[in-house]
Amino acid sequence: MDTKVRIMETAFKLFLEKGFADVSLNEIIRESDITTGGFYYHFNSKDTLLVEVINKYIFNYFSSIIDQMRKFKGTPKEKLKAVILLIVGDDSTINETTQLCESAEKIDYRTLHLLLFEGVQKYDIISKHYTEFYYDLHEFIKEVIDDGIAQGLIRENIDSTELSLNIQTIMVGTVLMWIGMPEMPLEKRMESNIDQMWNFIKK
Repeated sequence: MDTKVRIMETAFKLFLEKGFADVSLNEIIRESDITTGGFYYHFNSKDTLLVEVINKYIFNYFSSIIDQMRKFKGTPKEKLKAVILLIVGDDSTINETTQLCESAEKIDYRTLHLLLFEGVQKYDIISKHYTEFYYDLHEFIKEVIDDGIAQGLIRENIDSTELSLNIQTIMVGTVLMWIGMPEMPLEKRMESNIDQMWNFIKK
């Protein structure tokens, strides 16, 4: 395995286990089985490493979901449910419904979202990528809604731009509730929210 990739994979696992602040640079170097010089050959600092890790393992993954869901053959409701559950981290959807990420390693999505929010708060470049991702997701959801209207499945008086924003608000709000109350079943809560929203907009 390439040294830089090994460092990034090791750091990602440590960040997910402990959070960014509680992982020391020395721990990353030790667990990656490299020298200090070897680390600085690839990264200027631990902060630089975090930015690259989040871009590679979170934003690239999220973006690939949207790209692949544009090719997913399903009803508008199935597309909405699949893309949302894939992004928030519902493994049963990944493995049984879309089979888009068969090789993805099982991870704790609660800590993944915590790591992402930590990065958004601390680093402008991560915040910028977060905004870009949600604009892309907004456009995808709007496309799905417009398709549902065209198929006669969604009421024609629905504003797809406003509804897309509402769906994203529900999605992020549900994730935040789950982070604060991890005993809450995320998948069940998210599916219930999507079903209620669909009952409101369907024709």
